Amino acid sequence: MQRTLATLTFCAAALFATAQSREIKVVDTDAMRVSATKHTELVHKTVTLDADQRAKVQEVYMNYERQLDGLNQRFEIGGLSKEEREAEMAPQWASLERMVDEQLATILNPEQLGKWQEARR
Repeated sequence: MQRTLATLTFCAAALFATAQSREIKVVDTDAMRVSATKHTELVHKTVTLDADQRAKVQEVYMNYERQLDGLNQRFEIGGLSKEEREAEMAPQWASLERMVDEQLATILNPEQLGKWQEARR
């Protein structure tokens, strides 16, 4: 849990610092909400979430969408080609995926987590 919070704090600080110097503004969009809902529904369909878990998982995926949007904006400002951007963002995507996995591990019970991990293989 502490590692997850440290990761989130670091990502938020990095996005904040970048936003301050380059005018990156992350605003929740309908597309972000749709994507977060789609991911939440996939988790729900796989492990059957209760209402509280569903709300928490939705927020995890909204945070993912926000951070991804901030990263995309930062890399767009950098003027990199599509290929360069994909290469530079690969570790960032992996980090965001790990963050989501760590957060889901705190929301799902052990049985649900096992089902979710098995389904993702």
